[in-house]
Amino acid sequence: IMNKSNTKKIDLTVLVTSFSQREITIATANYYSEICNEVILVDEQKPYLSEIDINLLNEKGIRYISYEANENTKNPILEKRLIAASMAKNVYVAHSNHDERYTYHGLLASFNELENDKNLTFCAGQAIAVRRNRMGIYYTRQYKNLCGYENINNVEDRIYHHAETYAPLAHYSLWRKNAYIDVINRTMRIHGLMPSDTIMEEVIFELAADVAGNSKATPELYWIRNRVNDSAHGSFEKGEHIFKTIECKLQILLNDVDNIQLNRIMDSFRSNFPFIKPSNMNKRIIKIKRIIRKFIKKKNINDIDVLLKDNKIKYEKNDLSNVLESMSL
Repeated sequence: IMNKSNTKKIDLTVLVTSFSQREITIATANYYSEICNEVILVDEQKPYLSEIDINLLNEKGIRYISYEANENTKNPILEKRLIAASMAKNVYVAHSNHDERYTYHGLLASFNELENDKNLTFCAGQAIAVRRNRMGIYYTRQYKNLCGYENINNVEDRIYHHAETYAPLAHYSLWRKNAYIDVINRTMRIHGLMPSDTIMEEVIFELAADVAGNSKATPELYWIRNRVNDSAHGSFEKGEHIFKTIECKLQILLNDVDNIQLNRIMDSFRSNFPFIKPSNMNKRIIKIKRIIRKFIKKKNINDIDVLLKDNKIKYEKNDLSNVLESMSL
């Protein structure tokens, strides 16, 4: 995939977890094995790989672990990540979706940030998405809040800042392994006490991450979301009860944080997740936007260089073409 002679593999472990789409998953693990010195693949899809196939992966530095949830498993998604992280031999770990990519230079920039600043717990970079319509492949900016994102402060202020300028960066960051394992354990404990499956569950892990430490996003192109592959998505129910559920979970999570104002956090989430319980005003705005969209077709950007330059995202041309090629879109 990459010219190995000039690419030193980064000393970090990428955790890939999956429950379907094995071909895509293995292509992802192979991609990471070219740029990082350890990949751990936790696979829930049956039949599991044969010994021959497992040995082929091992030769590339990919460890394969078959996984089966049992009736006591409360959260297979997090449990698979925990198993993978616990087996990692490196100090730094990043979890990747089975069909998405982190760039070499994006990972390297985050790695360098963590190496140079011992007070940083996790670090990501800039994100874009690959999409497809009738006309072909095009690209969009994802999570504009990551631009210049830096969350270095005391615990309460970190939590407020992340809730206000929200992006799910903790899920996709490069982490110090021990902190990552702690945060997953903490999140699983809360989901275990209060099982629920709402569209907002991710924020528990995100704020647990802020309790654990400082974070930031570099200006490098780091994460490429795959919006072409249509894999199963979670719950889409809406309504006020979702905010209530999340608030109860946050109460447990932030119990030991002094002087934390839950209502301030929830106000931020209400404005960042307006589609969950649209106010009449929001409903009107959404309606007007739909009407405008009918008449004004927004030009899709099918030149990725244009998108990256417009958004002032740093990237390396070879790195980028290598990533896109590996996604076989």
